[in-house]
Amino acid sequence: MKIVNIVATVILNGPLDLNRVYEHLPGSKFPKGGSPWLQYRIQPGNYYTTFYKSGKFLITGVVSPEDIRPIADRIISIMENNDVHMKITDIRIHNFVVVDTIGHEVKFDQVMASMSNMNVEYEPEQFPAIIIKKDGHSFLLFRSGKIILTGVKEIESILPALDWLKKEINEI
Repeated sequence: MKIVNIVATVILNGPLDLNRVYEHLPGSKFPKGGSPWLQYRIQPGNYYTTFYKSGKFLITGVVSPEDIRPIADRIISIMENNDVHMKITDIRIHNFVVVDTIGHEVKFDQVMASMSNMNVEYEPEQFPAIIIKKDGHSFLLFRSGKIILTGVKEIESILPALDWLKKEINEI
């Protein structure tokens, strides 16, 4: 099991003037199409940050929960050094993305038949994996046995979710 991405929201002490942040934060940019957010990449690590008017920003690309606060503090420091003064009031993790494996190839026809009473999708023309949804989690199950798990909000939920899927597949 390996955490490959964490998405966290950093809540600030007030709204952001995105035009002011854009003017003062070198390397920030508005996406094409007039989107109501501002993009920024922080180096080293190439963490992707999205600023919102509401006074929040997302951080993605982190692989350890312990790294979120130092990265958020670094972003605030960069903003401070560029005359944008904000303070962090809260940080919330919204999603862990995890990669694991069952350890053997999976027979999709057997999985689909066995899990027919569950929220399971397979559209081979659109995506090469079975999508299984359970308890707010989404599992992408590939023929190779590779699993991608998303939608997990607490780190303690990762192993029970993976164990559930492995047990289900191995009982087929």
